[in-house]
Amino acid sequence: MNIALIETHAVPGMWKYDLGLGRALEDLGGRVTIYTAACFPVEQATAGGVWRGFPDLRVQPNLFVKGLRYAAATLRMLAAVRRGGFDIVHWQHFNVLPPLETFTARALGPLRRRLVMTVHDIDTWEAVKGGSPAFLRRTYGAAARLIVHHRANAPELARRFAIAPERIRVVPHGSYDGFVTSPVDRAAARRLLGQPAAAPLVLFFGEMRREKNLDGLVRAMAEVRRRVPAARLLAAGKLRHLDPAPLLAEIARLGLRDTVDFRPVFVDDGHVDAYFAAADVIALPYREITQSGVVFQAMTAGRPVVATDAGALGQTVRESGCGVVVPPGDEAALADALADLLGDPERAARLGAAGRDAAATTYSWQRCARDTWTVYEEVRGA
Repeated sequence: MNIALIETHAVPGMWKYDLGLGRALEDLGGRVTIYTAACFPVEQATAGGVWRGFPDLRVQPNLFVKGLRYAAATLRMLAAVRRGGFDIVHWQHFNVLPPLETFTARALGPLRRRLVMTVHDIDTWEAVKGGSPAFLRRTYGAAARLIVHHRANAPELARRFAIAPERIRVVPHGSYDGFVTSPVDRAAARRLLGQPAAAPLVLFFGEMRREKNLDGLVRAMAEVRRRVPAARLLAAGKLRHLDPAPLLAEIARLGLRDTVDFRPVFVDDGHVDAYFAAADVIALPYREITQSGVVFQAMTAGRPVVATDAGALGQTVRESGCGVVVPPGDEAALADALADLLGDPERAARLGAAGRDAAATTYSWQRCARDTWTVYEEVRGA
């Protein structure tokens, strides 16, 4: 089976996703060509090769130029895919530029009968404005099958965008086994990141958007500090349409300047694993989410999580046994759960070990590839 796997950004979590899935599909007999961005590591590839024609959008500050370059790359990608003789086109879809994404899906022409789309974010981010639900409905409507990462996401996708449930399939998100790129020894990771050797450490990791509720986590840390005086919060990730000034003012108001290590920068591949190795607990305090790659990174690292019951996140944590689930927006419950785990290392270790087991079994790439292959066979046989 000749497969085109399209994913246009190649940020660390996603290039690993592309490669993990692609290589496992090739183990099943497929040939996978990845269509992605220039920042996809040049030393990594599937047997079918990697087309790195999309720009690295992180290095282009001008939005207009960024949009033009992205649109031009989309046209080149479409031409390459249409002449590639693919049995399946599998698009790892994110809602970043809904009008362009709708055009892309429609421009695939007859290949739409063989288009499988993994919906990583059901709705657009708050930063994406204007008419996006209408565009998303058309984009999702162009695919032969839509994949979500948890059964909890399927009815929401069907309801919000008037999609027949029989067109939606569930394939779990894969773990990050096989992609260790930096120290996983706790002491070495803390030295690398400049963190105190013994302080109980909470990690918030990934893009900082309003939906991810970092401000609520900061307020919860004030209570955590009352119960665990040495506790610290390390928050690392690129700002995404989020003004840091109110957050910094909140940190100062609560007297947490010595508690919160705020690093609003993109974390390169070579340091991702060190952040998780250094942490005692991973916090996912999101207001809303479809699913989060951060929870699978935490499982892979064997670190317990405290997560909100948003999207499929809470159910994933419960099913894997990797952490504690609290209601979205409940800062008192968030603080209690964090303080409890920081104060009970044995329980934290048990939860981390359960997550590590799930990463190697339930969320292995072999399992994800088998489920994905079943979807491909449906499409080919339709």
